Amino acid sequence: MRTAAIALVALFGAVQPAPYRAEIEAFQKHRASEIGGRTGWAALAGLHWLTPGTHTIGRAKTNDVVLLAPSSPSQLGTLTVTDTGVTLAMAPRVRATLKGAPVTTAELRPNSSAANGLVVGGMTMVVIKRGPKLALRVWDSESAGAKHFTGLTWHPIDTAWRIDAKFIAHTPVPTVKIMNVLGEVVNMRNPGVAEFTVGGQTHRLEALLEGSDADELFFMFRDATSKKTTYAAGRYLYTPLPKDGRVVLDFNKAKNPPCAFTDFATCPLPPPRNRLTIGVTAGELFRGH
Repeated sequence: MRTAAIALVALFGAVQPAPYRAEIEAFQKHRASEIGGRTGWAALAGLHWLTPGTHTIGRAKTNDVVLLAPSSPSQLGTLTVTDTGVTLAMAPRVRATLKGAPVTTAELRPNSSAANGLVVGGMTMVVIKRGPKLALRVWDSESAGAKHFTGLTWHPIDTAWRIDAKFIAHTPVPTVKIMNVLGEVVNMRNPGVAEFTVGGQTHRLEALLEGSDADELFFMFRDATSKKTTYAAGRYLYTPLPKDGRVVLDFNKAKNPPCAFTDFATCPLPPPRNRLTIGVTAGELFRGH
């Protein structure tokens, strides 16, 4: 029996501790629902930038705002856009709900969660704010992306990629300029850098904060697997805040940015200093690799 066990380890790699494997498998399951759910990234069917004023909206091309979502009625209603928010008055016979209650007029506040979005048929709609700009984000459970999503693929779970790193704080905390896929520059706080060793070489990743009330660190990185087996633009990794000058980088939880699943996302891109020369053979793969 012992000989057989050793042979299996040699064939498939080191056996992972059961609690850790269960943790990563639960993470992967949640991640699949995050992408493939009703308001997952795969179901995103439109991102419509708005200008102040009153606009007709719907799937018909005669509208001021033409929706791409297949569930959209030809005439959804009328949008009134101000600098601070959006009000949508539904066309006659359009059935809409907000937080489960039927509505004929809905006020859409910027950056509300999808759970608080306006629902019309298979569509869920929210308003997002990026800098001074407002946009209508639309998911549709009938979209091609939602229907074609078949799950995610991952590197084998490997505890060697759960790395205890040194965290070197930046004092004072600087604000850095980060480019997104739209070519826009967004400002993000950069509280410090994680320093770690792989294969006898030292590597560093700059940490970012997604908001003033962020309760975790955000790492964007590219590595030698990018554009080969993982997403070309890089991957994202979230970690707990550092403790006693240390931070755990669990690359088994590295994931693709939303832009890997939809053309309607506004993903920030890894800063130049977060381009690793090594291949991080852990975490989420890209489209069947």
